[in-house]
Amino acid sequence: MNDTANQNAFKKISRLQPSYIVIIAVVLIIALVISGIIELSHTRREIYLLMEEEAATLHQALQLSASNAISSYDEIEYQVGDKLLAVSRLVDRLDRSSRLSTEILSQIAAENGILRINIFDDQGNKILSNVKEELASAIAPDEAYRKYILPLQQAGVNELVLGIVESRHESEQRYAIIVRRTNGGVIVTNIDPSELLAFRRSIGVGKLMQDVGAYENFVYIVLQDEEGILLATENVAKINSIESDPFLVSTLMNATSASRYFDYDSDTIFEFVGPFILNDEPIGLFRLGLITDHLEEASQRIRRRLILMSLAIGAFILIMFNLLTINQNYHLVKNAYHRIQTYTGNILEHMADAVVAINRNHEITIFNEAASRLFNVSADDILNKKDTLDLPEKVPALITALETGETVLDLEDNMSVDDSMSIISINTSVIRQQNGDIESAFAVIKDLTEKRRLEETIKRKEKLTAMGQLASGVAHEIRNPLNAIGLISQRLHKEFEPVAEKEEFSELTKTMVNEVRRINDIIKQFLTIARPPKLNRAPTDINEVLRSINLLVNAGAREKNITIAESFSDLPVISVDESQIRQAILNIVQNAIEAIEGSGELRVATELNDDDVCIKITDSGPGMDETTLSKIFNLYYTTKPHGTGLGLSIAHQIVAQHDGRIHVDSKKDVGTTFMIFLPKDV
Repeated sequence: MNDTANQNAFKKISRLQPSYIVIIAVVLIIALVISGIIELSHTRREIYLLMEEEAATLHQALQLSASNAISSYDEIEYQVGDKLLAVSRLVDRLDRSSRLSTEILSQIAAENGILRINIFDDQGNKILSNVKEELASAIAPDEAYRKYILPLQQAGVNELVLGIVESRHESEQRYAIIVRRTNGGVIVTNIDPSELLAFRRSIGVGKLMQDVGAYENFVYIVLQDEEGILLATENVAKINSIESDPFLVSTLMNATSASRYFDYDSDTIFEFVGPFILNDEPIGLFRLGLITDHLEEASQRIRRRLILMSLAIGAFILIMFNLLTINQNYHLVKNAYHRIQTYTGNILEHMADAVVAINRNHEITIFNEAASRLFNVSADDILNKKDTLDLPEKVPALITALETGETVLDLEDNMSVDDSMSIISINTSVIRQQNGDIESAFAVIKDLTEKRRLEETIKRKEKLTAMGQLASGVAHEIRNPLNAIGLISQRLHKEFEPVAEKEEFSELTKTMVNEVRRINDIIKQFLTIARPPKLNRAPTDINEVLRSINLLVNAGAREKNITIAESFSDLPVISVDESQIRQAILNIVQNAIEAIEGSGELRVATELNDDDVCIKITDSGPGMDETTLSKIFNLYYTTKPHGTGLGLSIAHQIVAQHDGRIHVDSKKDVGTTFMIFLPKDV
């Protein structure tokens, strides 16, 4: 039905008259012109906003720079005045104690970088100075009185900072302070303010304005108040006043920022105006003028593009119908292919089983997410590349299907990935060409490892439960006669002492009592398996538990020349019965130490998985074969001459009670690793 509709559409297009094509062309050109005008408007608006943002940022920088410069200079000036006051107070203390001299004043001045320290009496007579020549050319008493003593009296203070004043003898400036003298008169201290003035010039807003105004995008930067220009870049000789421009008056009165296009020196520029605020009061305006050449350039580009597009529209109309028909057919095929590809791709990616396909060039063509997890490799590193997975060894059934066409169904096999063995179920199939040759083969691989482990754990738990119940019944039946035997043995030992061979009789009765106790302890362990104690969970640091266990067994390990190595990861605190978990781990650690023949190494490590805390206990012992490995958790099974076969059974039961599991990897003549998995969230 879709094909019929496409053919009908093509027939309708082919019957269009030339006048229709002209009308369509005119409509397109009009639409193009309108879109160009809209685009030009948007472009101008965007450029306007960009210039406004740039100017606003600079205005904030100028405002902040001015405020910081004033604050910094005030702070420096305060520190200088405070230092001079401190020196003057020191001089006054020395003066009170009559220890002051020209030499001491000179030393104080030299150590503190002070130019002059002069002391005047109540009448204005200079009585002491750090510069001897000063006494010879002393200031007149009436002038000194008027200049230094009278200001203190009028202000009613003991200390006064004069700030920067003119020097009396030279056309220079001094920074001076006055302190009332305890013995009458004043102490005048001053320094050379040239460095202070240089600092003020270096951090001033005027320098920043000149530096920024040097950039080619700026026409001018002006700081202006109602009286006139305060600061401006070098190219500004005059500019309109605030009172003559309502826009500037409004900006100053409202203390807000604004922008506009402004005619300046016969050019239209972009001007941003913002207030200059000092002590929360607007005292003037910053005016920033930016060039608008890029606006004109954008307009020219859009005009040229409109002309070129208008010229090209005719040619475009002539071939449009053919391209439209081809394009429609192409999109129909493409969409159908895309739907099929998306549908099959989603199915493959969301399959729980791994899907791997390989062509006759041994390039992997399909490799879904489940396959990435199974083979522990990214699909991006595998797809459309030569086989790098070693499929002949890992999945030989897939290569057999590719080379011979022989397929398998639900074939169980073992596969090794990164030194880890997995149990898999394989289904293979082939795709053939028209001539019957095999084009590619694919395999659906189900990972049965976790399922088999779960089944094994369930079987083991059921077996332990059954054997525990059996042990409980046997223990109850044995316990009563065993208690009777114990009591009789104790009475024989205490009450029926023979005349001959007393010592041998005593040893025999003691042995009977001890053996009865030992059997009773074994019975208690049986009952523990049959009726495990209730868990007493508490927040526990597993790493600390392992450290204490290693410390406990370390002495015995050293006697056998066994080194204990620790490798602990950062673990969360988990909720377990610490006493029972300690018993389970200790049983496994002691088994590992006993399994090592001669010297060797026991490695205890922890790591954090997605949902579990994993404890790994690895020994360098002789390892176990498959038969032994399948029986180690059975009750009473042991390979040790004097073992009871209960330690690992109890450990397994404790871990199972905590909703955990134990996995064992062992290789003959290599060693054994016990992995205990405990849930981190309970």
